[in-house]
Amino acid sequence: MADRSGRLPSRFSTAFTLTLAVLLVTACGQEPEAPYAHDTTENDEKAPSPDAYVLAPGVYSIESSDGSLYFQMVIEQDGTYSTRNPDGETIVTGKWRDDRGKACFDPSGAGEDNQERCWINSSLSEDGTFTTTGVDGSDSYTVRPVAN
Repeated sequence: MADRSGRLPSRFSTAFTLTLAVLLVTACGQEPEAPYAHDTTENDEKAPSPDAYVLAPGVYSIESSDGSLYFQMVIEQDGTYSTRNPDGETIVTGKWRDDRGKACFDPSGAGEDNQERCWINSSLSEDGTFTTTGVDGSDSYTVRPVAN
């Protein structure tokens, strides 16, 4: 997935970052103090379960199906987030919100890879993880809350 420089492809990094952001927002159960404005008619293909894990400020690991780390997401109380690659380098920053288990991440910058993406979180599993799935069902990741 990563090239020899340790960097992930931009499309993968953006998708992973967005996924992690959604999971983080859903996992902690708190909403940001200053959520950013958004159009609620977009990305509403799928609604979260009433038991969905709601992200809150904190650090989350986004993992592949084999348990390997894709990236970590840091969700801040002020409604911002950042993602870090496995080497700890910041990949993406932006704004986040969680609408009761539907986490949306809006990366900073313009361009096709920097568009808001939303994720639907599952309920919390016994092992402390949850699954987040893109609203269109195309991507799914395991999210693990990490001690700060």
